[in-house]
Amino acid sequence: MADNPLGESIPSPSKYDPGILYPIPRWPARSLLDIDKKIPMHGFDHWHAYELSWLNQKGKPLVAVAEFFFNADSENIVESKSLKLYLNSFNQEKFEDSQKVSSIISNDLSALSKSEVKVVVSGAEDPQFGTHSLGQSKSIDSHDVEMTDYEVNAELLTTTDELVFDEDVVTMLFRSNCPVTGAPDWASVQIVYTGQKVDERALLKYLCSYRQHQAYHEECAERIYRDLMVQCQPQELRVGMNFLRRGGLDINVYRSSAPINSDQAAARYIRQ
Repeated sequence: MADNPLGESIPSPSKYDPGILYPIPRWPARSLLDIDKKIPMHGFDHWHAYELSWLNQKGKPLVAVAEFFFNADSENIVESKSLKLYLNSFNQEKFEDSQKVSSIISNDLSALSKSEVKVVVSGAEDPQFGTHSLGQSKSIDSHDVEMTDYEVNAELLTTTDELVFDEDVVTMLFRSNCPVTGAPDWASVQIVYTGQKVDERALLKYLCSYRQHQAYHEECAERIYRDLMVQCQPQELRVGMNFLRRGGLDINVYRSSAPINSDQAAARYIRQ
């Protein structure tokens, strides 16, 4: 097992690494409370993870919410920063399905805690994934794209001959990286536009190409806005990005070709 990462500056892992997980024994704290094996006590610890992501066999990013159930009788708990780093180690790995991911996490956490850990992975298609419906927005995440490059490439964007009005599309698969720490930043991206229809498969590949890009939230939104305006030349365009919270703060960025006000801020999803 790794040394305790709490308080240390550790880069986000580039490949799957269960050795990142750091165990914390339960008994020292319980012995101070005179609880361990002296007072009858049952229970479990229920964790949620909102930053779980991996690649399918074609390299397309997938995102999910995971739940972990630890038995209160387990020998160890897991240090939270080590768990976050461990989950990030899945980001560039390919897995056949969510069941495989769930099984691997369950095995690793069970070995660390020395007790069986139940893991539930819920994908973006599950009803509980959002606190509200997509409304007028159409998800483009179901497109079966193949990814080989994860650097931003505006030339991926193409249009069709179809003219659309107030086309409203959204993806949950966006990831960029903090330019200071290198830690991943996750967001939903909503794009509303009027003009030549943007090819949805091409748009999804373009947005997924940010997966290894380092930039602040605002810079990402403005780059997406710029690239769509230049490459696709819509008559009207609005880009909205809702980023997952970090340290109790969330950032939501909106850029538009027409004046926009705070009343047009989008609702956030359960993962965020």
